[in-house]
Amino acid sequence: MRKLILAALIIIATFSLGLAQNETTTTPQQPEIPTEQILKMGRAPNATDGVGRAIVVVKDADGNPVKKAYVHLYSTRSDGFLCESWAWTNEDGVVMLPPLHMGQLKVKIKADGFQKSTTEVNASSLSEPVRITLVAKK
Repeated sequence: MRKLILAALIIIATFSLGLAQNETTTTPQQPEIPTEQILKMGRAPNATDGVGRAIVVVKDADGNPVKKAYVHLYSTRSDGFLCESWAWTNEDGVVMLPPLHMGQLKVKIKADGFQKSTTEVNASSLSEPVRITLVAKK
């Protein structure tokens, strides 16, 4: 009988914790850091296949930021492994991608109302933001 009561208490406690969580809480795609600081956080790798971080700025042909653009970074390392990271741009058209091993880099971007973009990037240039201009769909 004790085991049954103990099991019931554990189940009730588990469900209580689940109900107590706020359902509207979401995990942000990137930290709450001002865009001016994000633009300075890119890091070029120190060696072949070293770890780096890409900051990507997406704008339209008129220089306006493209928000909610899906940015996908593909990194093919010299040993053949593929590393990937992806996220969506903020209101300023900027995204800070998570650090990863940088090899041959390709950035693919999709955004509503724009043509898809694929750009090769040199890993040694990642100390500066990668700036991409999207072309509107006709």
